[in-house]
Amino acid sequence: MQKIIFILLSLALFTSCTKTITPALNNASAQLVIQGVISDTAGPYFVSIVNSVGFYADNTYPGVSGASITITDSTTGLHNALSETTPGLYITHMLTKGLYGHTYLLTVSLNGNTYTSSSTMPQPVALDSVTFDNTTKNTIRAQANYQDPRGVANFYKYSLIINGVSDPRFQTFEDRLSDGRYIQDKVDADTSEIRLNDQVQLSLVGIDKNVYTYLSEAENIAYSNDNLAAPATPVSNISGGCLGYFSAQTVSSKKASVKF
Repeated sequence: MQKIIFILLSLALFTSCTKTITPALNNASAQLVIQGVISDTAGPYFVSIVNSVGFYADNTYPGVSGASITITDSTTGLHNALSETTPGLYITHMLTKGLYGHTYLLTVSLNGNTYTSSSTMPQPVALDSVTFDNTTKNTIRAQANYQDPRGVANFYKYSLIINGVSDPRFQTFEDRLSDGRYIQDKVDADTSEIRLNDQVQLSLVGIDKNVYTYLSEAENIAYSNDNLAAPATPVSNISGGCLGYFSAQTVSSKKASVKF
């Protein structure tokens, strides 16, 4: 299962927990993994379909061809059929920019099966700045600074690009205990890899509740698994029996150089 979580986190950037793993994982049946994202930044947008691989295989996930995919804006009725660009990667054409408050419907037909999902784009929240914290010994962490809107349930994901390379880790946050406050949230990088003079881009990604649930579970499984009896699979917001998620999200990004 840990291998599957690695796939899910890798796709989340499109973008380990340490447990005793038995060789039987290498013989597990391949599972379909679907991920699609649209945002309030300029398209086109993509849907990725891959198959999982055995735990001991390399990190090459076979793309799945031949799917029929549509994304529909249920608010306007705009219907967009995607086309396949490379095996397992499908691109939008008419959908050029997602809109706040609109609900988007994903339909994937493949080998006689249908997979569906919906996601509503939340209210955009602007990232004011990215600063850096070095109060923890030998660790520099980026800090997201922004005003959370009052009276609205907000769900967020933070992601980092360090020196032009996407960091494989992400972090989730909800404002249930911080509604309407000014947020100054520290963001962990993979293996604490931020250093002096690095160029860092931090993105504040607004997501809906179902996507937050999926990503939060994936994050906990991958990075906070010590208290789990066995690794689990996060609950997908795509019906039909697959892994992955579909998200209509907002993105606000800031760049800064690490100085003290």
